[in-house]
Amino acid sequence: MRALPWILLLCSGCARCGSHGPYAVHRAQGPIAVDGMLLETSWDRAERAGPFVRSLDGKAAAAATEARLLWDDDALYVAFQCEDADVSTPFSRDDEALYTSNVVEIFLNPGGDLAHYVEIEVAPSNALFDASFTGRRAGMDLAWSSGARHAVHVDGTLNDSRDVDRGWTVELAIPFASLPGSPHPRRGEEWRFNLYRLRQPPGEGQAYSPPMVGDFHALDRFATLRFED
Repeated sequence: MRALPWILLLCSGCARCGSHGPYAVHRAQGPIAVDGMLLETSWDRAERAGPFVRSLDGKAAAAATEARLLWDDDALYVAFQCEDADVSTPFSRDDEALYTSNVVEIFLNPGGDLAHYVEIEVAPSNALFDASFTGRRAGMDLAWSSGARHAVHVDGTLNDSRDVDRGWTVELAIPFASLPGSPHPRRGEEWRFNLYRLRQPPGEGQAYSPPMVGDFHALDRFATLRFED
């Protein structure tokens, strides 16, 4: 995993109140190999979302996390880079309760109605959980499939506490056709979204736009992304 210049990262709004300006999602300048390595030059051009803050109070998190997003005609690409001295998870299969251990998450509300949204999670083992909703924690459809391609790179050894890990990187490609309404965004279009990380142990929730309550499904606290060139 690449070294992260944490001291140079500036939030685009007030982390404590969640008043982020729109996050600019730039177009990928070529194919993206979803391998967890982030070697394409397009990732260097992507805006940094972070560092994440504690989800309950907006204060600095104990372990650094940032994300970056890109897009092309077919998919939204999401990368998470997570600092972690002990990368571990008990889960290895898709659609297990990944949210009870170490995981990163993206919530997407393409229509901006604060109702129809999806949740996609990835664990350090590269197990994936996805579900769609028709309201805040309402109408959950576990049969929905994001069709996302996903990969994880662990800078260390997964589930081996004898080693000192440096962290883990997640890379996702989420097809637009799989999202509610099969949206295909145009330049300047805006969606609502949020990004999260759970660290268990020690039991720390992190967020790009902190909900300030114990519920990652707080739609009114979502940030906005804007598709740009």
